[in-house]
Amino acid sequence: MNHFFLSRLASVSAIVVGMLLLASSVDAANYYVATWGSDNRSSSEAQSRSTPWRTIQRGLDTAGSGDQVIVFDGTYSEHVSFRRGGSRNNDLILRTQNTHGARIVGSISASDKNYIRIQGFDVRNPGDQQLTKGISLYRCHHVKVRSNRVHDCYGGGIAIDRSDWILVEWNLVFRNAYWDVKQHSGISIYQPQYRSSDSQKYGIIIRNNTCWRNWNYVDNPLWGRPTDGNGIVLDDFLNEQPGGGAPYDRMTVVENNLCFGNGGQGIHNYLSQNVRIRNNTCVNNLGSFDFGGEVSVVSCNRIYVYNNILSPRANKNAALQYQSTDFWFGFNIIDGPTRGVPQDGSNIYGPALFQSGSFKLEPFSPAVDSGLPRSDQFYLDIDGQRRAVGNIDRGAAELQ
Repeated sequence: MNHFFLSRLASVSAIVVGMLLLASSVDAANYYVATWGSDNRSSSEAQSRSTPWRTIQRGLDTAGSGDQVIVFDGTYSEHVSFRRGGSRNNDLILRTQNTHGARIVGSISASDKNYIRIQGFDVRNPGDQQLTKGISLYRCHHVKVRSNRVHDCYGGGIAIDRSDWILVEWNLVFRNAYWDVKQHSGISIYQPQYRSSDSQKYGIIIRNNTCWRNWNYVDNPLWGRPTDGNGIVLDDFLNEQPGGGAPYDRMTVVENNLCFGNGGQGIHNYLSQNVRIRNNTCVNNLGSFDFGGEVSVVSCNRIYVYNNILSPRANKNAALQYQSTDFWFGFNIIDGPTRGVPQDGSNIYGPALFQSGSFKLEPFSPAVDSGLPRSDQFYLDIDGQRRAVGNIDRGAAELQ
């Protein structure tokens, strides 16, 4: 386990708290949950820290638009489900009192619920026989999944299906997707679909997450081998597979993520379009099969891969493209072979030169100050440090 992403939690937490506690409705309520509470208390009583409810589900059964369900430290054995949602500018917020202090042994899910936030939980399945996703959202819009630690969930880590206006950031996602023949990954976005309007530039944002040791240990019966266990996967934005709708063409950005040591690919794009993959660090993935790359683009359209560090295992691909159109790999550090990816003079072919025992850059790394700047780049790197000290660096971490 690398000290780089573990040590960043303290520095990032203050930033995240400031981002999370945005203004809400003047009529909003805070409901409290604690392991020593009681679900027999009234909703008025549960708005006091001294008289909380016992279960998270009791809080979500009561809370509505603009409300917060605040969960104290402790272990909660629950499969938690949103029964209500929020409204525009008034999210329904489920959060912990202290980041990762509240541990859910079970799962968090929502179907057809909108304007919701999930923040700060440690989530794992009860045991390796329950093939449950850690955080699962289905047919939702305006959802934010922030600063959670999702691990040992054998049906997958964070999975968002057929949804719209998605933000997934600052999560630690590891040891997921081990035993399900349906083949899941660390963070997956499947068949996004139009569900609401908004003026934001990006419909889907996946940023500043760390994904490692997500792995398929059982074969996909259609292929006779594992096919997923990716760090991050964007799957079927074209909506060509069963259950699909209109092709999803809102802009998507995947940035500042660290993906390493996964069984599948670092960041995999399949049947997707209109995506920016930038400033990610993908190292030593593809542990369980050969086809793919640290970043792969398969049967896609308008995928732009730049400012990344791609360093594969021996005899594996740093980058792969297959049967895609209008794609570009530029301004990357590519430390290994590629397949289907044209040579580009802006790429640097060789090692990134990390500091010992870390994914931070050495001062003399070729990645320092050599990236392609973009005005809409997120202002913090994966370590919670200011992005673009001088010119922007390549990879997830900016040298300070």
